Amino acid sequence: MAHLLAKLGEAAIKWQRTQSGVWRKPAISAKNLARLRRETLLEGGEWPYEKPVVETKRRKPKGHKHDREKPQREAAIQKKLEVVDERIAEYRKSQHEAMREASLMDRVLLTPKQIRLKAKGG
Repeated sequence: MAHLLAKLGEAAIKWQRTQSGVWRKPAISAKNLARLRRETLLEGGEWPYEKPVVETKRRKPKGHKHDREKPQREAAIQKKLEVVDERIAEYRKSQHEAMREASLMDRVLLTPKQIRLKAKGG
């Protein structure tokens, strides 16, 4: 095996594609290549066919969606809180408006809910 590796070099350990597009196995199997590498390293030699180590980039974890969208959600809540007092006053005014416009007979005979329904046209 060692003489085949010395003779063919890196071509003995790589898959090769022929002219017709067919892939051919390496001349030395991965098992035998590992054995040769181990023997060479144990003898104190250097293995010239070492694969380059690819540095992988660590990504920041994506996290949970509710955590990512929390600032937008809080901004929307804060924006709505600015106009909440006006909206409450407007709602209360609309509720009491029906009572003020009702006739005396309606106020005496009908419940507040019935008066509001009558004012809506229901």
